[in-house]
Amino acid sequence: MNNRSFYKKLILAFSIVFFIACDTEYNDIGANIIDEDIHHDMLVHEARVVATDVGTGAVQANNLPINLLGVYDNPVFGKTVASFVSQVELASVNPTFSSPVIDSVYLYVPYFSTLESTSETGEGTYTLDSIYGNINSKFRLHIYENNYFLRDTDPGSGDASAQKYYSNDRGLVESNRGTTLLNNNGAESQNEAFAYSATEVKRRYGSSGTVAETFAPGMFLYLDNEFFQSKILDAGASGNLLNNSVFREYFRGLYFQVEQIGDQSVMGMPRFDQGKITIKYTDDELDLDGNPVIENGVVQRESKSLTINLIGNTINFFDNTYSSPFTTAITNNDGATGDERLYIKGGAGSMAAIDILSDEDIALLKAERILVNDASLTFYIDREAMAGVKEPMRLYLYDLTNKRPLYDYSIDNTSSNAQPKYNKFVHGGIISYDDADERGISYKVRITNHISNIINKDSTNVKIGLVVTENINVITNAALKNYFTTGSTEVKTVPVSSVVHPFGTVLYGSNSNVPEEKRLKLEIFYTKPN
Repeated sequence: MNNRSFYKKLILAFSIVFFIACDTEYNDIGANIIDEDIHHDMLVHEARVVATDVGTGAVQANNLPINLLGVYDNPVFGKTVASFVSQVELASVNPTFSSPVIDSVYLYVPYFSTLESTSETGEGTYTLDSIYGNINSKFRLHIYENNYFLRDTDPGSGDASAQKYYSNDRGLVESNRGTTLLNNNGAESQNEAFAYSATEVKRRYGSSGTVAETFAPGMFLYLDNEFFQSKILDAGASGNLLNNSVFREYFRGLYFQVEQIGDQSVMGMPRFDQGKITIKYTDDELDLDGNPVIENGVVQRESKSLTINLIGNTINFFDNTYSSPFTTAITNNDGATGDERLYIKGGAGSMAAIDILSDEDIALLKAERILVNDASLTFYIDREAMAGVKEPMRLYLYDLTNKRPLYDYSIDNTSSNAQPKYNKFVHGGIISYDDADERGISYKVRITNHISNIINKDSTNVKIGLVVTENINVITNAALKNYFTTGSTEVKTVPVSSVVHPFGTVLYGSNSNVPEEKRLKLEIFYTKPN
């Protein structure tokens, strides 16, 4: 099922639930509102909003829940090249070797994929998720040993705070990488022209071509035998494989270096947390006393394997070449009436800072003693600017001052087991499409309870932040390398869900030069007490 079809069915489902479970208690009105015309008997107040966009600069990019790898060239925002580094751990520590000799060593990192069908011969057909750009595009992928130790804690913090690494820290690893290209078995697809593929991975026995193992679609690369013979199998007696604390210091991980090929553009989200290196080798067969088994004067050999998992500290690096329109937009702002356009981009990108209620609006609505039935912000997409550009599925509106979700987010329990990225459906922020051309029109976010609390319960009228989100369920924050101030609010973090999102969008802002029907405004539907 495609996302748009699912979205329409979700609207219908919540509409039915709303009309069946509608409650007349005033405190619940607005909490269950969906995209139906329920405003026919209400008054409306359009509150003045001031919204500006601002670049985030480099963002904290270590130990993210998901990571990007590849090249994404966006005609609106520019190009991002994403590389990656990860620590590794032995699946089983302190292995025993006698006289080991490597047969092969390979890396496997699965993709997000769904098995659609299986043929009579057992061949699986898959669809990939989280691959963006041209699936037929390729990029250079070089894998090296990482010799830079990724720390758990920051020694300069004075309080053993967790170490922060940033999206532009690639130089730390690049200048400390090994010299041996590890994915160097001669196949062009391994390093000089890597591509994401929805085809099952089949590992075969040597030259016979017999299938040894079948994996779901993923990154499958043979690695350098000599390096791992020396680094791992020959290191058993040194004590460097004794435990993973020692091993992490000895073998500091893998560095996945990405380079663009021509103007080709494809970005993926490999499941690095499930990645592993498998070393296939032969060794002496040992008896119960640990002595080699000898038959007819010949030491018997047996096949074994050793697994190294991609577990531990990680960093995702983003090398950005921003477009001129994007850099101009985020450096020229109108703090009085807001910007004409809001450029919102994930990764080391940009966000919007929004003042949603003026003192005059609050005073007026307090004097009227209104009951807020529905309050929402609708962000209209600049369809001309976004022509031919992949649009983010969802935006996330949050309390920028306190770095946390709005109250409407917290009390929205709508969810979908099939599509968890559509959770918090009533709160919204999900893209609305034009059925005629299947392009985005707008994003609507409901903040009914947030506005009601400001007017009726004297809650603080905080500054609001707006970002793209890869997953609405992830609300943790990542640090900014360089803090900035918007108004009187110092911004030190950005939501993690924005850092791991490769997309961006251009929205109409709050400036008076924006056509009225597209201008960002806060619509408050209310009733007055009798």
